[in-house]
Amino acid sequence: MTTRTDRTAAVRIAWAATKLTRAGRHPIAIGRLAATVGFDPGEAHRLMELMGFDIRDGLVIMDRGSRPGTADRAGSDRYRVDLFLLAIATGEPVHADATCPATGARVRVHFTRDRVLSVDPPHAVVAASRLPGIDLTLGPDYVEALVCTQFFASKEAAAGWLLENIDGRVLSVPDYLAHTRRMVAALESWPTI
Repeated sequence: MTTRTDRTAAVRIAWAATKLTRAGRHPIAIGRLAATVGFDPGEAHRLMELMGFDIRDGLVIMDRGSRPGTADRAGSDRYRVDLFLLAIATGEPVHADATCPATGARVRVHFTRDRVLSVDPPHAVVAASRLPGIDLTLGPDYVEALVCTQFFASKEAAAGWLLENIDGRVLSVPDYLAHTRRMVAALESWPTI
């Protein structure tokens, strides 16, 4: 069992790793990551493993694919790099091309760290899971940590997903980008990141 403090620290170090590795394209030494965030290398290693990162030969490796399920959670894309975080971390535009799991409709989204450039269909939404027990600001300006799991063609199409994911949220693409920007601001306000 991990503590809330561990989970919050793990999210913060994972964000630093995402930025430093350019979302997995450039592995980084665990010692460099630890120094960047002000942790002991052993603690950084433990927190990175808590977040599901691989550390091979002293390098942090980001696996951008799906992870297998556990006893309490089915295997899914839940652990993929959130595309909105990817845009903010790298500064590069993102083109998402997905299939709505409820309707089979194609969903295309194009955005940068600053704004949404296009959404097709226009009412497409982001289904996002809440990371429980993680308070990114540790104060009155609480920011809920959400991770994008998939796109749906509309809010109505996502209704079934919401019933199965009671801790989830469904947001418009612009609203999810705005939320992600607030979440990143909270992550980066932590003094050691």
